[in-house]
Amino acid sequence: MRYWLEATSQMLSVDSSNNPFSFPILKYVAGSPSLAHFLQSASAAQEAYFYQPEMSVSLAKRGEALSALRQELQTRSSSLSQCFLTLLMLGMSSSWMAMGPTDYGREHLLAAPAVADMILKQRDANNEELDHLTMGIYVYWDMACSFCLDPIDHPIERDSSLETYVKQARHTFHPITTHSIDLYHLLGQVGRYCRVIVDGGGRDLVFEVDSEQSLNEYESIETDAMAKSLTEAFRKHGLLLLYRFCGTPGVCQPSSRKLAETENYIHQLALEIVELVLQIKSSSPYVNIQAVPLLSAGAEMTSLDTFQRNQIRQRLKEVYSTNRLVPTLWVLKLLEELWGVHDAGITHITWLELMLNKNWRLRVG
Repeated sequence: MRYWLEATSQMLSVDSSNNPFSFPILKYVAGSPSLAHFLQSASAAQEAYFYQPEMSVSLAKRGEALSALRQELQTRSSSLSQCFLTLLMLGMSSSWMAMGPTDYGREHLLAAPAVADMILKQRDANNEELDHLTMGIYVYWDMACSFCLDPIDHPIERDSSLETYVKQARHTFHPITTHSIDLYHLLGQVGRYCRVIVDGGGRDLVFEVDSEQSLNEYESIETDAMAKSLTEAFRKHGLLLLYRFCGTPGVCQPSSRKLAETENYIHQLALEIVELVLQIKSSSPYVNIQAVPLLSAGAEMTSLDTFQRNQIRQRLKEVYSTNRLVPTLWVLKLLEELWGVHDAGITHITWLELMLNKNWRLRVG
């Protein structure tokens, strides 16, 4: 538990001096045995560098966390808000514990929207701080998993409870989403839409135009320079996704000239994302959540972008040295394979198509 409080918890917050996952989380541990077991499981795993042969203690504690969570839900011995925190932590950490890039916490992710909806509809002032923490975790995790979730599993649109919440919550700092929870919420929707397109689904031109407009008009309220750079990198990441997987948003059959302009725009976006990400010092906690834009931007680096490819390699290794999460190395492996394919002249395949062809479900970030 001490290792979690002093070390493991740091990889979940972009502000080490304002980290509710560290010692402040103890106020929730007393009323939630499942959370206590999870924290011990995750810290034991990170201390072992998530090396499978040395994770027996971690996996045993994870089993106890799952069992305790079921009991808490059945007996209602813990509040729904406390149970949601454990559910999210278990789901988000599934990819940390996995032996390969296939487990992203699907069963937890499928349950999360309904729980979030119930909490937002039954707002309890006593849980306001905890609910803000969990909603930020959920929105970020949902965004990071948006490419993994098969379209058949995509959440059914409910009312606008979460959308209304994220617009208000951006003014309150969150240790993962900072003041950009509304941006991450939008990126989750864009990511799922791109997955539908790659799987052969029909295009929604209105959604494409609306999303592009929202991303172009998005104004960060970050005051910290590094937070502002990262938010801008994620904003451009969203635009890159739309143009890479949809062609020209809102246009069914663009001209050859328009296609060439789109490719140039995508490459410029990618270069700008890399520049923004590298403005953040490698010693900064903000490094922890850089893998998402690094993957989308890195996938656009051509054989002429040798310098940028090497920068991306170095930064991903720095991300791994910061959090010890093996999925970061899988991101690098995927990029290396994609660069090899592109350099061989097969330039039409995207990183997402390559990932799916390999039967990977890589939860990035």
